[in-house]
Amino acid sequence: MEEEMDKVKAIFCETLGVSESEVNDDTAYNSFEPWDSLKHLRIVANLEEEFGVDIDMDDVIDMSTFKKVKEIMKKNLDAK
Repeated sequence: MEEEMDKVKAIFCETLGVSESEVNDDTAYNSFEPWDSLKHLRIVANLEEEFGVDIDMDDVIDMSTFKKVKEIMKKNLDAK
């Protein structure tokens, strides 16, 4: 699972155009300038494509921190 979470972080950072050192579990949608609504949807689409999962709309809305993104991806990968 650690390898998958590394890939989640890489996709997250690549989509936002930031380095991995700029992102931690506390990185939040409402306070991290590169993370806007359009990039949020791109993150979701890129994660779905890479991992072959469909992320529930409630989970998409709930992805408010990077920690929450990882939790939701773990849940989706476990259910796969």
